[in-house]
Amino acid sequence: MLAAYGVLIGDFVSSGEHQGQWLHAILNLNVNGVPYECAVDVNEPTLGFQYRIFDKMNASLFQIISSLPDGYHPLDRSAHSGAMDYARNPILTTKLGCLALLITVLNGIFKTKDQEWIAVTGTEAGDALINMVQGSKKVYVFGAPYADGNGMHDVHCNQGDPLDSQWAKDNGIWQDGCVFVQKQDGTYSAYLGMFLNQTLHTDDNGNPA
Repeated sequence: MLAAYGVLIGDFVSSGEHQGQWLHAILNLNVNGVPYECAVDVNEPTLGFQYRIFDKMNASLFQIISSLPDGYHPLDRSAHSGAMDYARNPILTTKLGCLALLITVLNGIFKTKDQEWIAVTGTEAGDALINMVQGSKKVYVFGAPYADGNGMHDVHCNQGDPLDSQWAKDNGIWQDGCVFVQKQDGTYSAYLGMFLNQTLHTDDNGNPA
């Protein structure tokens, strides 16, 4: 389980990039007049990486978070706190049925948003993230706060790492990192990222089931 988990809410200022072992897109936010840096994972050449974009989301399922003021807010790892879980939160899961199947088919044909997971080879995920964030009214970054300084990291899936990996200790449910934005028209979009060695088929401890 992550040492800390929450959501940072603020206004987008600028973006950048940092290439270490992991490729991060950097989102610089203004949070009540204080600058914050958010390091969002967008690629990892060894493990492999994939991303997903949701567009025009159900705003009623985001009310717990959208009602919060700008700032950092710690979140309980539960279904009722506004925390994110790629496999369990209704706002991030697609309901089964004929409509869902039709949307999946149309997305595949016309390459529209709300697509399935897309594996990346370069900067595709970062480009999609920055395109989503630019021009937004408000930005919501879910993940872990920096231990030192103003910022957020672990902005990616935080469950389903193999038990023999060095990251297995961070596995947990209701603690996934992602980025939401409110667009100028009032609708919400979200960016999700996860490593190819992770699975969303997890038990109650976030370990591979």
